[in-house]
Amino acid sequence: MGIFDFFKKKNNSQENVSTPVQEMEMPEEKVVEEVVETIPEISSQPVEEPKVNEEYKKIRIYNDYIVYSIALQLRGEYTPISAFEKESGEVEGFAYMVTEDAYALSPQQVISQMEEKFESELQEGKIRSYMILYHSQFDHNGNHNPAIQEGEFKGISLAYHFAGSEKAKTGLPYIFENQNITYKGFAEFSHEENNEIMNHQLVDGKDYFPNTEGIAAPEMTNEAGIIIRKSNVHNLVNTWSGIFGHHNFQTKDYGQYLSTVLMQSTVSDPNGERKNKTEFEDVRFKTIVTDELSTIIPEVKTDYSLDFETRSIREWENALNLQAIVAGPARDTFGVWFFATDYAENRNIYMTQPHQKINISGIIFILDLHTSTDLPDGTKMSEDFTTYAPSQDLPNYACFDFIGQVVDFKETELLEDGSIKGYILKLKLITNEEDEDFFTIDAFVNKENMRFETPTKGMKVTGALQLQGKIAE
Repeated sequence: MGIFDFFKKKNNSQENVSTPVQEMEMPEEKVVEEVVETIPEISSQPVEEPKVNEEYKKIRIYNDYIVYSIALQLRGEYTPISAFEKESGEVEGFAYMVTEDAYALSPQQVISQMEEKFESELQEGKIRSYMILYHSQFDHNGNHNPAIQEGEFKGISLAYHFAGSEKAKTGLPYIFENQNITYKGFAEFSHEENNEIMNHQLVDGKDYFPNTEGIAAPEMTNEAGIIIRKSNVHNLVNTWSGIFGHHNFQTKDYGQYLSTVLMQSTVSDPNGERKNKTEFEDVRFKTIVTDELSTIIPEVKTDYSLDFETRSIREWENALNLQAIVAGPARDTFGVWFFATDYAENRNIYMTQPHQKINISGIIFILDLHTSTDLPDGTKMSEDFTTYAPSQDLPNYACFDFIGQVVDFKETELLEDGSIKGYILKLKLITNEEDEDFFTIDAFVNKENMRFETPTKGMKVTGALQLQGKIAE
């Protein structure tokens, strides 16, 4: 994971359907136009050398990082960056590095932590100055608040502090026009000073950020011996894509449908009409409404259960810790982790009582025929071989790649008009000669997400799914 990966502009439409509060919605433009043209050469009497703005004389040591921030924007990256002046006068960059996909800092947090770090070092005499560069609402109006939502991005703010001087801020406003970015220039600097910044060249191959600090997810072990980890970037977009179908979910406004269902769930329903929108034969749309969070979770109905011991919980901070991935051993033998559909109401039980009987089911994202008994490394496997492994594409979502066997199946429909069509598969994920149901779950698959027409009993399939679970009643 690179330094700037979290803050990169998202191009995947699925990732942008439900945006966590930590993510920044970025404008699309990338091409730069300089606001200041080169001064034409004039043949005349010698002129007096122009005076250099005293403030510019100080901050021009950071021209590398002003230009670097512009270059990042042109690549679609909007992360705050910073640099500091060492006692020797050398200037080096500093940035926070995302160390895992599950946790990141908001722009406000990044700016605040950078400022706290550098102010401490400045007071201790470890550095001579520092500068923090971030995208803001600045448009020659004194508003240096960080830009978060689309429409707020107006300029690059420079927050800096030199020893012996007061803290100060300035900004480089820009506008988006016809797929271009036009930088207006620093109002307090002369034409020549602006040109010096805009024409400054970065050195190819130079490491401008030799100083980094990893962003680690908060973690603790509670009194029950359960490890509690935090996440703040996850959502249910891929889960709903598994329910509605990948293509349908991108092209149809199911978000509005779900919002309507959620709104209706907050009012009394004497006629039972709301139940028709949330309760289907094999899947229910479970509404969770609290004073602080309202959401809907698709839950695949199942009677299948197994003994489970909670070892760790990944709580989603951006869902106010009311959604989580629970992990541990099942049947004292194999490890599983699942999205807990009942976490909002049973959080305290999960936290304090590790041993539970859990209903496990699944939502299949991709389903294809498995035609070879050989593993990718060439290992020969038996005809009845089944397996599952953690997904590399969707870590921390309880997603698994699998090779399974269809023990049984039936067609099913969702929504009032039955427009969402799929199957409930009884899917064997672990083959055990003594127990047919050792790990054989009920899993929903939307027909749109299948790469073949019709399942048959006994067929071998492969794909990706998300496990979900709840405490058995």
